[in-house]
Amino acid sequence: MEKQQFAEHDIIKAYGRIISVTILVIVLGVLGYRHFSSIPSLVGQSLAIEHKRLLNILAMVRSQWLSSGRPSSLLLDWDSLASNMQASNQGVTGQDNGANSSEDETDLSNLGFTDNRISLSANGWPLLETENKAGCYRLWHQLLASSTDELSVTYDAKNKICRYMADNNDSVSYQVSSGRVIYFAGGN
Repeated sequence: MEKQQFAEHDIIKAYGRIISVTILVIVLGVLGYRHFSSIPSLVGQSLAIEHKRLLNILAMVRSQWLSSGRPSSLLLDWDSLASNMQASNQGVTGQDNGANSSEDETDLSNLGFTDNRISLSANGWPLLETENKAGCYRLWHQLLASSTDELSVTYDAKNKICRYMADNNDSVSYQVSSGRVIYFAGGN
């Protein structure tokens, strides 16, 4: 009789452990799902922060342009930051997304961030070096000195607009002709 009670006690302990492990796995699964489902929104929040940075930097560039006597180009002070971005973006290429021809594809390591001189319009807004995706990549790096690894970049040649889009469809658009920056929260 004692052996049977001992065996039943062991079985009850084993069932208790199985139930505990099952509950633990369910809790970890729920927490993991919540964590990984929030990652796209973090990228979108990051793009919202980059939008605010871009607005501030454009205001600084325009202010520097005005105080310098409205030159056609400026050497940006954060040249060393942009130079450091070259190392972190070695081998990153622009993706075509089927909208532009293969000539728009660029290897960012060939953009050469040794001179962070930026051309300006007659109204003081930064211009693209080349009117294609490569120019949009270069402009982003010149102004923000940050990576575009998480973004898809497109260029609308008709309207002269660079569009930087995150995976969750949030986007920042820069209108080259007017200097206008638009943030669109296109999340799910």
